[in-house]
Amino acid sequence: MCDNLPHNVNDLEYKYIFSNKSLFLRLLKRIGKMKIFNELTEENLELVDKNYVLPDFSEQESDLLYKARLQEEEVFFYILFEHQSTVDYNMAMRLLFYITDIWRDWLKQFDKNQFKNKSFKFPPVVPIVLYDGDNPWTASVNLKERIMNFEMFGKYIVDFEYILIDLNNLEEMVFKYKDVLSLILKLNKVRTGEELERLFLDLNEYLQGAKEKEINTLKICLPAALKELGEEKIQEARDILEYITGGEGIMPLFQNLRKIREEWYHEGIQKGIQDGLQQGLQQGLQQGLQQGLQQGLQQGLQQGLQKKELEIAEKMIVKGYSDEEIHEITGLDIEKIKELRAKHNN
Repeated sequence: MCDNLPHNVNDLEYKYIFSNKSLFLRLLKRIGKMKIFNELTEENLELVDKNYVLPDFSEQESDLLYKARLQEEEVFFYILFEHQSTVDYNMAMRLLFYITDIWRDWLKQFDKNQFKNKSFKFPPVVPIVLYDGDNPWTASVNLKERIMNFEMFGKYIVDFEYILIDLNNLEEMVFKYKDVLSLILKLNKVRTGEELERLFLDLNEYLQGAKEKEINTLKICLPAALKELGEEKIQEARDILEYITGGEGIMPLFQNLRKIREEWYHEGIQKGIQDGLQQGLQQGLQQGLQQGLQQGLQQGLQQGLQKKELEIAEKMIVKGYSDEEIHEITGLDIEKIKELRAKHNN
Protein backbone atom coordinates (compact mmCIF):
# COMPACT_ATOMS: atom_id res chain seq x y z
CA MET A 1 0.00 0.00 0.00
CA CYS A 2 1.27 3.47 -0.86
CA ASP A 3 2.53 5.87 1.82
CA ASN A 4 0.65 8.92 0.56
CA LEU A 5 -2.97 9.72 0.00
CA PRO A 6 -4.25 9.64 -3.58
CA HIS A 7 -4.24 12.96 -5.40
CA ASN A 8 -8.04 13.27 -5.38
CA VAL A 9 -8.49 12.93 -1.62
CA ASN A 10 -12.21 13.72 -1.47
CA ASP A 11 -13.13 10.83 -3.74
CA LEU A 12 -10.59 8.20 -2.78
CA GLU A 13 -9.79 8.40 0.93
CA TYR A 14 -12.09 5.49 1.85
CA LYS A 15 -10.53 3.43 -0.90
CA TYR A 16 -7.13 4.17 0.65
CA ILE A 17 -8.34 3.30 4.17
CA PHE A 18 -9.83 -0.04 3.19
CA SER A 19 -6.85 -1.01 1.05
CA ASN A 20 -5.50 -1.87 4.49
CA LYS A 21 -6.48 -5.53 4.86
CA SER A 22 -6.84 -5.48 8.62
CA LEU A 23 -9.17 -2.46 8.53
CA PHE A 24 -11.25 -4.06 5.77
CA LEU A 25 -11.52 -7.28 7.80
CA ARG A 26 -12.54 -5.33 10.89
CA LEU A 27 -15.34 -3.75 8.88
CA LEU A 28 -16.57 -7.02 7.35
CA LYS A 29 -16.61 -8.86 10.67
CA ARG A 30 -18.22 -5.93 12.45
CA ILE A 31 -21.21 -5.69 10.11
CA GLY A 32 -21.61 -9.47 10.38
CA LYS A 33 -23.83 -10.04 7.34
CA MET A 34 -22.50 -13.56 6.69
CA LYS A 35 -20.85 -16.14 8.93
CA ILE A 36 -18.25 -16.71 6.25
CA PHE A 37 -16.74 -13.30 7.09
CA ASN A 38 -15.42 -14.75 10.34
CA GLU A 39 -13.34 -17.30 8.40
CA LEU A 40 -11.41 -14.59 6.57
CA THR A 41 -7.83 -13.78 7.56
CA GLU A 42 -5.29 -11.33 6.20
CA GLU A 43 -3.26 -14.28 4.89
CA ASN A 44 -6.05 -15.58 2.62
CA LEU A 45 -7.08 -12.12 1.43
CA GLU A 46 -5.51 -10.52 -1.63
CA LEU A 47 -6.08 -7.02 -3.01
CA VAL A 48 -6.64 -7.17 -6.80
CA ASP A 49 -5.06 -4.31 -8.77
CA LYS A 50 -8.04 -3.62 -11.01
CA ASN A 51 -10.78 -0.96 -11.20
CA TYR A 52 -14.23 -1.51 -12.69
CA VAL A 53 -15.91 1.88 -12.20
CA LEU A 54 -17.27 3.19 -15.47
CA PRO A 55 -15.68 6.45 -16.72
CA ASP A 56 -19.01 8.30 -16.42
CA PHE A 57 -19.05 7.63 -12.66
CA SER A 58 -15.35 8.07 -11.81
CA GLU A 59 -15.96 11.50 -10.24
CA GLN A 60 -18.50 10.23 -7.73
CA GLU A 61 -17.30 6.77 -6.79
CA SER A 62 -14.27 4.48 -6.50
CA ASP A 63 -13.90 0.75 -5.95
CA LEU A 64 -11.79 -2.05 -4.52
CA LEU A 65 -11.68 -5.75 -5.35
CA TYR A 66 -10.46 -8.35 -2.88
CA LYS A 67 -9.90 -12.00 -3.68
CA ALA A 68 -9.99 -14.63 -0.93
CA ARG A 69 -9.59 -18.40 -0.70
CA LEU A 70 -12.20 -20.02 1.49
CA GLN A 71 -12.45 -23.79 1.72
CA GLU A 72 -10.04 -24.02 -1.23
CA GLU A 73 -12.37 -21.97 -3.43
CA GLU A 74 -12.01 -18.40 -4.69
CA VAL A 75 -14.37 -15.67 -3.49
CA PHE A 76 -14.39 -12.05 -4.62
CA PHE A 77 -15.46 -9.08 -2.51
CA TYR A 78 -16.30 -6.07 -4.65
CA ILE A 79 -16.54 -2.80 -2.67
CA LEU A 80 -17.98 0.28 -4.30
CA PHE A 81 -17.43 3.60 -2.47
CA GLU A 82 -20.25 6.02 -3.23
CA HIS A 83 -19.22 9.63 -2.51
CA GLN A 84 -22.06 11.68 -3.94
CA SER A 85 -24.60 13.13 -1.49
CA THR A 86 -27.64 12.09 -3.52
CA VAL A 87 -28.82 8.49 -3.62
CA ASP A 88 -28.20 6.50 -6.81
CA TYR A 89 -31.32 4.39 -7.45
CA ASN A 90 -29.57 2.46 -10.23
CA MET A 91 -26.85 1.17 -7.91
CA ALA A 92 -27.93 -2.49 -8.14
CA MET A 93 -27.98 -2.36 -11.94
CA ARG A 94 -24.51 -0.83 -12.14
CA LEU A 95 -23.22 -3.45 -9.71
CA LEU A 96 -24.53 -6.10 -12.08
CA PHE A 97 -22.37 -4.63 -14.86
CA TYR A 98 -19.30 -4.58 -12.60
CA ILE A 99 -19.87 -8.17 -11.42
CA THR A 100 -20.11 -9.48 -14.98
CA ASP A 101 -16.88 -7.60 -15.84
CA ILE A 102 -15.15 -9.29 -12.90
CA TRP A 103 -16.27 -12.69 -14.19
CA ARG A 104 -15.09 -11.85 -17.71
CA ASP A 105 -11.63 -11.01 -16.40
CA TRP A 106 -11.58 -14.14 -14.29
CA LEU A 107 -12.47 -16.33 -17.31
CA LYS A 108 -9.37 -15.17 -19.22
CA GLN A 109 -7.18 -17.59 -17.26
CA PHE A 110 -9.07 -20.64 -18.65
CA ASP A 111 -9.24 -22.13 -22.11
CA LYS A 112 -12.57 -22.86 -23.83
CA ASN A 113 -12.51 -26.57 -23.02
CA GLN A 114 -12.35 -25.90 -19.29
CA PHE A 115 -15.16 -23.37 -19.57
CA LYS A 116 -17.44 -25.91 -21.28
CA ASN A 117 -16.86 -28.57 -18.65
CA LYS A 118 -19.97 -29.65 -16.73
CA SER A 119 -18.26 -29.14 -13.34
CA PHE A 120 -17.04 -25.63 -14.19
CA LYS A 121 -18.46 -23.01 -11.81
CA PHE A 122 -18.02 -19.27 -11.37
CA PRO A 123 -16.64 -17.80 -8.13
CA PRO A 124 -19.02 -15.89 -5.85
CA VAL A 125 -18.78 -12.10 -6.07
CA VAL A 126 -20.09 -10.35 -2.95
CA PRO A 127 -21.13 -6.76 -3.79
CA ILE A 128 -20.70 -4.17 -1.02
CA VAL A 129 -21.62 -0.47 -1.21
CA LEU A 130 -20.07 1.96 1.27
CA TYR A 131 -22.00 5.25 1.36
CA ASP A 132 -21.05 8.48 3.17
CA GLY A 133 -23.51 10.97 1.65
CA ASP A 134 -25.57 13.47 3.64
CA ASN A 135 -28.99 12.10 2.65
CA PRO A 136 -30.36 8.75 3.93
CA TRP A 137 -29.92 5.85 1.51
CA THR A 138 -33.41 5.07 0.19
CA ALA A 139 -32.59 2.97 -2.88
CA SER A 140 -33.52 -0.71 -2.87
CA VAL A 141 -30.66 -3.15 -2.37
CA ASN A 142 -32.39 -5.69 -4.63
CA LEU A 143 -31.73 -5.70 -8.37
CA LYS A 144 -35.20 -6.97 -9.37
CA GLU A 145 -36.88 -3.82 -8.04
CA ARG A 146 -35.26 -1.85 -10.90
CA ILE A 147 -36.92 -4.14 -13.45
CA MET A 148 -40.41 -3.38 -14.78
CA ASN A 149 -43.21 -5.66 -13.56
CA PHE A 150 -40.72 -7.94 -11.82
CA GLU A 151 -43.56 -9.40 -9.69
CA MET A 152 -45.11 -10.96 -12.78
CA PHE A 153 -42.04 -13.06 -13.56
CA GLY A 154 -41.15 -14.37 -10.11
CA LYS A 155 -37.94 -16.38 -9.90
CA TYR A 156 -37.28 -16.05 -13.63
CA ILE A 157 -35.99 -12.49 -13.25
CA VAL A 158 -32.27 -12.06 -12.50
CA ASP A 159 -31.78 -10.79 -8.97
CA PHE A 160 -29.26 -10.31 -6.16
CA GLU A 161 -28.92 -8.15 -3.06
CA TYR A 162 -25.90 -5.99 -2.25
CA ILE A 163 -24.58 -5.23 1.23
CA LEU A 164 -25.11 -1.57 2.10
CA ILE A 165 -22.77 0.05 4.63
CA ASP A 166 -24.21 3.49 5.39
CA LEU A 167 -21.62 5.41 7.42
CA ASN A 168 -24.37 7.68 8.75
CA ASN A 169 -26.15 4.73 10.33
CA LEU A 170 -23.46 2.55 11.90
CA GLU A 171 -23.85 3.31 15.59
CA GLU A 172 -24.78 -0.24 16.59
CA MET A 173 -22.56 -2.08 14.12
CA VAL A 174 -19.31 -0.11 14.19
CA PHE A 175 -19.20 2.99 16.36
CA LYS A 176 -20.21 1.31 19.60
CA TYR A 177 -16.77 -0.34 19.59
CA LYS A 178 -13.76 1.77 20.45
CA ASP A 179 -11.02 0.65 18.09
CA VAL A 180 -8.87 2.12 15.33
CA LEU A 181 -11.57 1.47 12.68
CA SER A 182 -14.16 3.47 14.63
CA LEU A 183 -11.58 6.21 15.25
CA ILE A 184 -10.79 6.62 11.54
CA LEU A 185 -14.46 6.64 10.53
CA LYS A 186 -15.33 9.13 13.28
CA LEU A 187 -12.42 11.38 12.27
CA ASN A 188 -14.00 11.69 8.83
CA LYS A 189 -17.11 13.10 10.55
CA VAL A 190 -15.29 15.65 12.78
CA ARG A 191 -16.26 19.22 11.95
CA THR A 192 -15.19 21.26 15.03
CA GLY A 193 -12.17 21.51 17.29
CA GLU A 194 -14.35 20.50 20.25
CA GLU A 195 -15.41 17.28 18.52
CA LEU A 196 -11.76 16.51 17.77
CA GLU A 197 -10.73 17.07 21.39
CA ARG A 198 -13.53 14.86 22.73
CA LEU A 199 -12.44 12.11 20.36
CA PHE A 200 -8.79 12.37 21.41
CA LEU A 201 -9.70 12.29 25.11
CA ASP A 202 -10.43 8.58 24.64
CA LEU A 203 -7.59 7.95 22.21
CA ASN A 204 -5.91 5.33 24.38
CA GLU A 205 -9.03 3.14 24.26
CA TYR A 206 -9.37 3.45 20.48
CA LEU A 207 -5.77 2.40 19.89
CA GLN A 208 -5.73 -0.65 22.13
CA GLY A 209 -4.71 -3.63 19.99
CA ALA A 210 -4.16 -1.53 16.86
CA LYS A 211 -1.54 -2.77 14.42
CA GLU A 212 1.34 -0.61 13.26
CA LYS A 213 0.02 -0.48 9.67
CA GLU A 214 -3.37 0.64 10.97
CA ILE A 215 -1.71 3.41 13.00
CA ASN A 216 0.23 4.52 9.92
CA THR A 217 -2.98 4.62 7.87
CA LEU A 218 -4.56 6.76 10.60
CA LYS A 219 -1.63 9.21 10.57
CA ILE A 220 -1.64 9.55 6.79
CA CYS A 221 -5.42 10.06 6.68
CA LEU A 222 -5.44 12.88 9.25
CA PRO A 223 -5.04 15.74 6.71
CA ALA A 224 -7.91 14.38 4.60
CA ALA A 225 -10.21 13.64 7.53
CA LEU A 226 -9.65 17.03 9.22
CA LYS A 227 -9.33 19.19 6.12
CA GLU A 228 -12.30 21.37 7.15
CA LEU A 229 -10.65 22.31 10.46
CA GLY A 230 -7.56 23.91 8.94
CA GLU A 231 -3.83 23.24 9.16
CA GLU A 232 -3.48 24.28 12.83
CA LYS A 233 -5.93 21.64 14.09
CA ILE A 234 -4.43 19.04 11.76
CA GLN A 235 -0.99 19.72 13.23
CA GLU A 236 -2.37 19.53 16.78
CA ALA A 237 -3.90 16.14 15.98
CA ARG A 238 -0.62 14.95 14.48
CA ASP A 239 1.33 16.08 17.55
CA ILE A 240 -1.02 14.31 19.95
CA LEU A 241 -0.94 11.13 17.90
CA GLU A 242 2.86 11.22 17.70
CA TYR A 243 3.06 11.79 21.46
CA ILE A 244 0.90 8.77 22.19
CA THR A 245 2.26 6.43 19.52
CA GLY A 246 5.85 7.68 19.56
CA GLY A 247 8.67 5.26 19.07
CA GLU A 248 8.15 1.79 17.69
CA GLY A 249 4.53 0.81 18.08
CA ILE A 250 2.26 2.13 20.80
CA MET A 251 3.69 3.34 24.11
CA PRO A 252 3.12 0.87 26.97
CA LEU A 253 1.40 3.49 29.07
CA PHE A 254 -1.18 5.46 27.10
CA GLN A 255 -1.76 9.12 27.91
CA ASN A 256 -4.60 11.16 26.50
CA LEU A 257 -5.18 14.84 25.89
CA ARG A 258 -6.63 15.55 29.32
CA LYS A 259 -3.58 14.01 31.02
CA ILE A 260 -1.28 16.11 28.86
CA ARG A 261 -3.21 19.21 29.85
CA GLU A 262 -3.15 18.24 33.53
CA GLU A 263 0.61 17.65 33.37
CA TRP A 264 1.01 21.13 31.94
CA TYR A 265 -1.10 22.57 34.76
CA HIS A 266 0.78 20.69 37.50
CA GLU A 267 4.10 21.81 36.06
CA GLY A 268 2.85 25.35 36.54
CA ILE A 269 1.90 24.60 40.16
CA GLN A 270 5.33 23.13 40.82
CA LYS A 271 6.99 26.25 39.45
CA GLY A 272 4.72 28.39 41.58
CA ILE A 273 5.73 26.44 44.70
CA GLN A 274 9.41 26.80 43.85
CA ASP A 275 9.02 30.55 43.28
CA GLY A 276 7.15 30.79 46.55
CA LEU A 277 9.83 28.90 48.48
CA GLN A 278 12.56 31.06 47.04
CA GLN A 279 10.72 34.26 47.86
CA GLY A 280 9.85 32.94 51.31
CA LEU A 281 13.48 32.13 52.08
CA GLN A 282 14.62 35.58 51.00
CA GLN A 283 12.02 37.28 53.18
CA GLY A 284 12.85 34.91 56.04
CA LEU A 285 16.50 35.94 56.01
CA GLN A 286 15.52 39.61 56.17
CA GLN A 287 12.83 39.38 58.85
CA GLY A 288 14.22 36.57 60.94
CA LEU A 289 14.44 32.90 60.11
CA GLN A 290 11.35 31.63 61.93
CA GLN A 291 8.95 34.46 61.15
CA GLY A 292 10.29 34.91 57.63
CA LEU A 293 9.93 31.28 56.72
CA GLN A 294 6.33 31.14 57.91
CA GLN A 295 5.18 34.43 56.39
CA GLY A 296 7.36 34.21 53.30
CA LEU A 297 6.34 30.68 52.48
CA GLN A 298 2.65 31.52 52.84
CA GLN A 299 2.88 34.69 50.77
CA GLY A 300 5.24 33.22 48.21
CA LEU A 301 3.18 30.11 47.72
CA GLN A 302 -0.01 32.08 47.41
CA GLN A 303 1.45 34.61 45.00
CA GLY A 304 3.20 31.93 42.95
CA LEU A 305 0.08 29.82 42.66
CA GLN A 306 -2.15 32.79 41.84
CA LYS A 307 0.26 34.06 39.22
CA LYS A 308 0.58 30.67 37.54
CA GLU A 309 -3.19 30.03 37.68
CA LEU A 310 -3.75 33.37 35.94
CA GLU A 311 -1.16 32.54 33.26
CA ILE A 312 -2.70 29.13 32.63
CA ALA A 313 -6.20 30.61 32.51
CA GLU A 314 -5.12 33.20 29.93
CA LYS A 315 -3.54 30.50 27.76
CA MET A 316 -6.71 28.41 27.94
CA ILE A 317 -8.81 31.47 26.97
CA VAL A 318 -6.62 31.95 23.89
CA LYS A 319 -7.06 28.24 22.99
CA GLY A 320 -10.85 28.58 23.20
CA TYR A 321 -11.70 26.69 26.40
CA SER A 322 -14.98 27.52 28.12
CA ASP A 323 -15.20 29.30 31.49
CA GLU A 324 -16.36 26.07 33.15
CA GLU A 325 -13.39 24.06 31.80
CA ILE A 326 -10.94 26.74 32.97
CA HIS A 327 -12.57 26.80 36.40
CA GLU A 328 -12.36 22.99 36.62
CA ILE A 329 -8.63 22.90 35.79
CA THR A 330 -7.34 26.04 37.57
CA GLY A 331 -9.84 26.50 40.40
CA LEU A 332 -10.23 30.22 39.58
CA ASP A 333 -13.60 31.85 40.26
CA ILE A 334 -15.85 32.16 37.23
CA GLU A 335 -16.04 35.95 37.78
CA LYS A 336 -12.23 36.23 37.70
CA ILE A 337 -12.16 34.16 34.50
CA LYS A 338 -14.77 36.40 32.90
CA GLU A 339 -12.68 39.43 33.94
CA LEU A 340 -9.59 37.93 32.30
CA ARG A 341 -11.58 37.08 29.16
CA ALA A 342 -12.89 40.64 28.92
CA LYS A 343 -9.37 42.03 29.31
CA HIS A 344 -8.09 39.66 26.63
CA ASN A 345 -10.88 40.58 24.19
CA ASN A 346 -10.07 44.28 24.63
